[in-house]
Amino acid sequence: MRKMRGAELAAKTAAIFDIPGEAASGVPRVTVTGNSRVHVENHRGLLEYSGELIAVNARGMTVKIRGAGMEIEAMSDLELVVTGNILGVEFLS
Repeated sequence: MRKMRGAELAAKTAAIFDIPGEAASGVPRVTVTGNSRVHVENHRGLLEYSGELIAVNARGMTVKIRGAGMEIEAMSDLELVVTGNILGVEFLS
């Protein structure tokens, strides 16, 4: 029997259970709604937090959310919701 690699196993698991591949592999998923809300899934915690910049550790990359009057509306082990006047989102590896 052939041994599967992590990415291959995650893809096969996602197909079997009919779930999105990024959810199974832990790849960050960022959803921006208008200029007032950012939802980050599969994060690994906060790196920086202020009303103008929120930096999120997202599995091998940093997601920087810039804006004004930003707040963390909700946060769990896997999800983070930022609200405020969002001016930009950067992805840094």
